[in-house]
Amino acid sequence: MHYPSDHGLPLVQLKERRREMVVALQSRVGPILNEELNQIAAIQQAISAFQDVIADLDYEAEMGWEAAERSGHAFPAIGRRGLVHSPV
Repeated sequence: MHYPSDHGLPLVQLKERRREMVVALQSRVGPILNEELNQIAAIQQAISAFQDVIADLDYEAEMGWEAAERSGHAFPAIGRRGLVHSPV
């Protein structure tokens, strides 16, 4: 299975929003409010967090596929969960 590079997370939208906010501040005359800087900082923190999650998901998927290839199973286990869950 091929996952998109962002794993369905709103990373692109956050980056676009951050860019829009920065461009708006660059073209504005007058002081920049702390609230505006805090909004950009919050978006940047969310972007960084999503990038960390994506890196972890990519690593887990890569390790899962490599383990599946070594064991001969068609589907890898990702994380601690397999593809089939049994009720407990």
